[in-house]
Amino acid sequence: MRQFMAEVWWSSLTAAGLGLLDMLDPTERSRLESFERPADGGRFLVGAALLRVAVASHAGIAPADVSVDRTCSECGAPHGAPRIVNPRMAAPWVSVSHSGVLIVVALSTKGPIGVDVQRIADLNDPATAAEWVQQEALFKARSGGPAAGGSVCELQAPLAGYAAAAALPAREDLDIAFLNWP
Repeated sequence: MRQFMAEVWWSSLTAAGLGLLDMLDPTERSRLESFERPADGGRFLVGAALLRVAVASHAGIAPADVSVDRTCSECGAPHGAPRIVNPRMAAPWVSVSHSGVLIVVALSTKGPIGVDVQRIADLNDPATAAEWVQQEALFKARSGGPAAGGSVCELQAPLAGYAAAAALPAREDLDIAFLNWP
């Protein structure tokens, strides 16, 4: 089986459905209920489920066996960047982003990773879209650890009108798998 340095998983808001609720833990369900706009809740739901699916696929376990900690490093509330905390496996570094109808999850086994997607029409200056997503991805990777963000690469979003980027650990053997779910 081929080992990848990173995996980038794409999904869309159309994947949202009540069946995904079973994948969320109680803290995530509570956060889902706090969203006022249905689209925001849908993006969170798909992102949380996709994160579990991606890690489970990588680790060869069931999505229900993936343990995610979202504790904010600044205030302790459960809205921080996700971390995988399964004691029975070497946990990958992960990053989640969503905008418009797109959701993306990235994971890396080689070091902290950051990913960002942005619907270009939502930016004040659409000409800055590429720079925006690169900076956001780099910020997310750097929050994962001091050795993060060795290289930033543009990602091809699966829909027109979006910009996307990933910040990956510095490696000469950059190898990324791109997957779609469902």
